[in-house]
Amino acid sequence: MTKMFSKKPLLLLSQCSLSFMLMSGMVAPVLSALGHSEQAVAQTPAKKKKVVVVDFDFANTGDSSYWYSYRGSGAARGISELLVNKLVNDGTYSVVSRGAVENYLKEKRISGPMDEATAVKVGKALGVDAVIVGTVTRFNVETKRASGGLFGIGGSSETQRATVQLTARAVDTTTQSIIAAWNSVGESSTSSGSGSVFGIGGGGGSSGTDEILSKAADDATTKIVKEMKGRL
Repeated sequence: MTKMFSKKPLLLLSQCSLSFMLMSGMVAPVLSALGHSEQAVAQTPAKKKKVVVVDFDFANTGDSSYWYSYRGSGAARGISELLVNKLVNDGTYSVVSRGAVENYLKEKRISGPMDEATAVKVGKALGVDAVIVGTVTRFNVETKRASGGLFGIGGSSETQRATVQLTARAVDTTTQSIIAAWNSVGESSTSSGSGSVFGIGGGGGSSGTDEILSKAADDATTKIVKEMKGRL
């Protein structure tokens, strides 16, 4: 009788162990499959929004500075190209090339300044989600000069500050509504100096106006790209 009772717990334990092993063998593949499925979903990259940047306008703000009137629409186009390059390098959005825009405009015989409605039409034809339009509202250089001297020894200094201000909007090509808007200001400055002894001058430096305007434009477009992240 004692032997029979001692065998039953062992038998029961063996049956439980076998059942557990069978269940583990069935459940493990299921759990593994679920894990791989979740990992695949997590690794699937989100589809990038597709955008196109059209040439910015150059606003007439009444600024009478030489650089503002001299640069004109050329500066606006340059800033648009700069914005395209920065968006491409950032990688948040898929950006249509400017060549594709120009080919479409040429094919449809569209010329001159592009209004918002035309920009949306172009964007829809190119299959983008949004069109980026904008305006250069400020593009100028301010120069400040100072001089002084004593007993025939003098000196002078010149400081230049460039300011580029931009406004930009993203227009949905399906609803034709403005889905985001940005405003940015870029600045850059440089200084130079010279001296003279009894009227004989020496020293000095290039004003570097082009350089500081480029830096200010770079600063303004960089800020817009940062603000655009996750807004479309």
